Amino acid sequence: MVAKTLRILIFILFPSLVLGQSIELSISPETSNNNPSTFTLQNGKVTITETNIRFAKSGNSVGTYKAFGISPDKTLVGVLKRKSGNSDMLLYDSEGERLNTYSGSQIGANDPSLAIFPFNNGSLLLRENITNFTFYDTLGEIKKSVSNSSGSEDGETISEVVMSRNAKTIVIYTPKIKRDGQLGSQAQAMNTSGEFNNIFFSKNRYLKNVSISSDGNMVVAITAKSGTDDRVLIMDKFGNELNTISTDENLKGASLSADLGYLTLYSGRRVMVYNTLSGERLGATSVRTPLFLADYFPEDNILLMLAGDYSEDVGMMRGAEFQAVDLEKREITSQEFSGTLGFSKALMSRFVRTSGDTYRLEGANKQIEIETNF
Repeated sequence: MVAKTLRILIFILFPSLVLGQSIELSISPETSNNNPSTFTLQNGKVTITETNIRFAKSGNSVGTYKAFGISPDKTLVGVLKRKSGNSDMLLYDSEGERLNTYSGSQIGANDPSLAIFPFNNGSLLLRENITNFTFYDTLGEIKKSVSNSSGSEDGETISEVVMSRNAKTIVIYTPKIKRDGQLGSQAQAMNTSGEFNNIFFSKNRYLKNVSISSDGNMVVAITAKSGTDDRVLIMDKFGNELNTISTDENLKGASLSADLGYLTLYSGRRVMVYNTLSGERLGATSVRTPLFLADYFPEDNILLMLAGDYSEDVGMMRGAEFQAVDLEKREITSQEFSGTLGFSKALMSRFVRTSGDTYRLEGANKQIEIETNF
């Protein structure tokens, strides 16, 4: 045990580059001409600006919209427009052909909380204001309405939505609820019958981030409280707690490996990998520029990271650098990306393993193929 701890400490303190190791980057041909606002979906491309959404294959476009969303499987695009004070919801396939149009309730002209979330099957979730949500089925009929309001008279932030890639697990959470001089939070998840159950509630810890595994079976919630360590709660989709990990790092994100066996946590400049259930830390490393994404692939013992100067306001990253760490060999290598990468909040950014030691960055305007050699 002492020897294993020593090996981890050596890796943390001396993440120096080892000659002979390499990471090679290439752009998938179908995305090579994409500008930072153009994204490749399942069967076509879409260019998204503040005033217009345009589909390349059909040539159709939508202007003066209030919000848009993309289904997790990238087959559908939902657009929310305001018409005479009411909400018009338009659903397009990834080629830009309109599949459905239906009207909803009244929406405010300048409401910053408006959002639309299309599901893979063509149903929709509309965030009508800070805490209220309405579900529409594939025919445009209202299926149910859900309120995530805490009832606090001191105020709360806009409720957020996360869903798994198969869109079968949905979590609605309020990051911060102010009550009695403290910041708390709450989260609820939709079960298989379509009902919502509370999976997290705290009067004195707020939620910094919530993520769901790709298969929808596990939820990871990062909570914080001033003057204390960040706390990571790992639970199943029903809210049953599986493990809790604490760290003095100011965490910003988390990801679970495909087999759910490993959890990657990252702050602005540091990454840590843990065994999901035991909480044992496998290793950690630091980077020079702000981290944007990190994930661990146990099949290859590879920790993959993307760092760079990212502007959330414009959705662009400059000075991007990809780094790979072999946790078994305790070796690290990196490669800069010369171009600008564009991202959209409507698309989930992630690393995908395509074969041994080969990966792909998805969710950016350009699909980056990554090959590592240790």
